[in-house]
Amino acid sequence: MTITYIYHSCYLIEFDGFSVLFDYYKDTPREDGSDWVKDYLLNKAEELYVLCSHSHYDHFNPEILSWRERKKNIRYIFSRELWESGKTADGDALYLEKEEVYRDHRLTIKAFGSTDAGGSFLVEYNNRQFFHAGDLNNWHWKEEVSTEEALSYENYFLCELELLAEQVGRLYLAMFPVDPRLGRYFMRGAEQFVSRIKTDHFLPMHFGENWDKVNLFEEIAARYDCQFLPLSHYGQSFTFE
Repeated sequence: MTITYIYHSCYLIEFDGFSVLFDYYKDTPREDGSDWVKDYLLNKAEELYVLCSHSHYDHFNPEILSWRERKKNIRYIFSRELWESGKTADGDALYLEKEEVYRDHRLTIKAFGSTDAGGSFLVEYNNRQFFHAGDLNNWHWKEEVSTEEALSYENYFLCELELLAEQVGRLYLAMFPVDPRLGRYFMRGAEQFVSRIKTDHFLPMHFGENWDKVNLFEEIAARYDCQFLPLSHYGQSFTFE
């Protein structure tokens, strides 16, 4: 299994015989100058699952719907919010409401909530669970809003986190926002996540190009026996047994 950081909140997981792409927004080049998605992924013979958590422009690029013209074995699984936003139509994808499940002969995908638009995805394959948070995070904005408002945002996140924790035993891998725009406490949501849910590996997203800042979470993750995977560039890959 190989996982590659494409851009922003987009990750690609390549399993034996199929791949899963989350929240595609923008492509990124490979070392040979070709593009990761348009030139490499879409030319792979294996089946491709394309997941999208919500309709914000930095998580959903409508060009993904044109990919089916060149790749026939592609499945689109979106949050119901994509359809509600009017940016997609009935036949474009399978839409999941919160706590709805998609299952086939390979994997199981369950939709969970968000503290912003849309939802998040729990993917289970080969007895391992993978979580892509979408925009689920503790968006507290402590340095910009009143204490009461910040607490209301945090409580919203903790409720969604608890719902997930009740249904997850152990995550093999989590892809989760660690956004420095939140100010001094920008890692708070990520720490709450790994402290509540046992997580083997953690990959950050939604951090712009603040590589040094986001990699500070490595020390915090280690306190909870979680391996943080530091990033230094787009197109970076990690291979697992």
